[in-house]
Amino acid sequence: MFGRNGHLPVAARDSDVERLGDWPFAGLDGQSLLLLSMLLSSGFYEMAIAANCVMLALSGAAQTPPKDEFRGLLQQGFALHQQARFVEAIPLLEKARRMEPDDYFANLLLGIDLLRTDKTKEAIGFLQTAARVNSDEDTPEEYLGEAQARLGHFEQAAAAYMEGVKRGKSSEESVLAWAGFALERFRQIGEQLRSAEAGVAAMRTLQDEAKQPVASLRCSAPIPLLEKKLEVRSANAKSAAKTRHDLSLCYAVEADRAAAQLNTNARDQGALHQLRGDVLLRLSNDAAGAQLEYKQAIALRGQDPALFERMAEAQMSAGDPEGARQSALAALGIDPHRRAAMGTLATLAMNNRDYEEALPWLEKMKAESPKDRKVEVELGKALAQTGKPVEALKNLQDALTAGYPDEKGALHSLEAKLLRELGRSADAARAADEAKQLSNAFQSGNRSGSKPNAKQ
Repeated sequence: MFGRNGHLPVAARDSDVERLGDWPFAGLDGQSLLLLSMLLSSGFYEMAIAANCVMLALSGAAQTPPKDEFRGLLQQGFALHQQARFVEAIPLLEKARRMEPDDYFANLLLGIDLLRTDKTKEAIGFLQTAARVNSDEDTPEEYLGEAQARLGHFEQAAAAYMEGVKRGKSSEESVLAWAGFALERFRQIGEQLRSAEAGVAAMRTLQDEAKQPVASLRCSAPIPLLEKKLEVRSANAKSAAKTRHDLSLCYAVEADRAAAQLNTNARDQGALHQLRGDVLLRLSNDAAGAQLEYKQAIALRGQDPALFERMAEAQMSAGDPEGARQSALAALGIDPHRRAAMGTLATLAMNNRDYEEALPWLEKMKAESPKDRKVEVELGKALAQTGKPVEALKNLQDALTAGYPDEKGALHSLEAKLLRELGRSADAARAADEAKQLSNAFQSGNRSGSKPNAKQ
C-alpha cells in the first residue's frame, strides 16, 4: 500500500498551484474566457483564480455601492497580484473589502495575498469570511487548510481540507490539496516518531502494516479528533507515540485513496505526476522514482514553484546537494515565500556547517510558522554557532518547554553551554544535570514513560 507517495507539503497546496475548479463562468465575455483558458493551459492556476475573481466582479457578479471605485480597486489589486507584488496589492484589496465587507472575491484575494506575504494569522479571518459567504466553494477551505497548517493548528487544517473535499464533491483540485496535506503530515509525524524510542517502536509497527493491502487498513478515529488528542500534552510518551502511529496510518490511507482516485480520472497530468512523486518520496522513500515523476510534472507545468521545491527535497534525499540547491533557488525565484525550499537551503547549509548562510532561511521560516519546534531547535543551534547565545538560548528553551524530545540529552547539553557563556552558572549546572540524567537513562534503557523530556 505505501508503495505510492506524495505530499504537496505545505500544506497541501504545498504546491502553490491553486486550481480554478468549478468556478461560475456565467456572465464572462468571450475575451475573458479566452484569457482564463490561456492562463490555465500555461499552468498559471492561482493567477487564473485571481483573474476569475476580478472578471466576475467587473462583469457585475460582485456589485457594491460605489461600483466604479470598487471595480477600480479590485482591478488595481489584481494587476499587482499578477506581478507577485502582494504587499502593494494588500492596501487596495483592504480598501475594496471595507467598501463591501462580505464580498466573496475581495475577501478571498485579500486572504491569499496576506498568506503569500507570511501574514498567516491575518489571512485566516478573510478566508473564513469568503468560505462563509460562498458555502459551495472549496477554494477558501483549501487556503484555510494551508494557513492553519502553517500555524501548527493541524486539527483545524485537517477539518478545512476535508470540508474542501466535501464542498468540491471530491473534485480533482480538492482531492489533490487534501492528499498533499496528508502526505506532509505523514512526513512530519514520522520525524517525530523517529526522535524518541517509543516512537521508533511505533514506526516498526507502521512499516509492518505498510506491507498489507490498503483495503485491510482502517483509521481508528476521525483525523481531526486524533490531531486534537495529539495536542493534549498531558499524555505520556507511549500514548503520544500510539496517537502518532494512528495518525500516520490514517494519513497514509487517505493519501493512497486519493492517488488511486486521481489515477483513474485525472484531467491534470502534471498534478498527477506531482502526486505520484510525492507518494514515492513520502511513503516509499524512493527519491530516484520521485525525481522522475517531478521531472515529468515540470515538463508539463514548468512555472510551478512547488514542483521545484519537491524536486529539491528528492535530490537532497538522493545525495545530490548541488542539484537540490539549484532546484530550491529556482522555486524561490518563482515565489520567494516557498517555505519548504527555504528549509532545504537551510538544511544544506547546516550540513556544511555554514551557519551564517542557514540563519536567514531559518529566521524567515520561524516567522512564518512560530510553532514549528524543529525550526526553533535548528535556529537555536545556528545562533549558538554564530556567537548569539541569548537568542540561541531562547529558541532552544522555547522548543524544550513545548515538549520537543531530547532523549539523549544533547539539547540540554547545548542549553548548559549557552547558560555558562551567559554567566548563569547555577542554571547551567541544572541543565547539565538534566542532560546527564537523560543520557544515562537512554543508555541504560530505563526511560520513564511519563517523562520523554526532562522539561515536561
